[in-house]
Amino acid sequence: MEPFISHLLQIGIIVADVNAAVKHYETEYGIGPWNVIDFGPGMFPKMLVDGKPGMVEFRAAFCKAFGMELELIQPKNETVYKEWLEKHGNGIHHIAVRTRDKFDDVVKEHKALTGKDPWIHAKEDNGKTGEGMEYAYLDLRKELGLFLEIYNEDRTGGHPIK
Repeated sequence: MEPFISHLLQIGIIVADVNAAVKHYETEYGIGPWNVIDFGPGMFPKMLVDGKPGMVEFRAAFCKAFGMELELIQPKNETVYKEWLEKHGNGIHHIAVRTRDKFDDVVKEHKALTGKDPWIHAKEDNGKTGEGMEYAYLDLRKELGLFLEIYNEDRTGGHPIK
């Protein structure tokens, strides 16, 4: 079987406090600089959580390091992010990848294999048709112990919320 993953892009790490984590990475390990962003309804108003309209709010910090991106995520509302933090503490939550196959095909194949919709399927609404960022978290906790994040890099197709 040929893998559908073509590149590793990001490691997503859940943390209790983004600011404290950023300071630790910078002062103790020399990893930085970081770009801190708050995510919520204004950025991704078209979001499905477990297949239904919903919202995941979080504070994130991004850093390019070691040929990929590190993402630190501090949950701000009741989500799987918060559940993960409470159950596991700080740690790796997801990896983001580039896929060989088209975004919609990977989402459909995931549903066929697991019976699950993406945990999150979000589309940025930047006012320009077809130009916003679209991503999905595929729930592979049972199979791989984490979520797999994919992006719609050609920015075509199919977010269910129009």
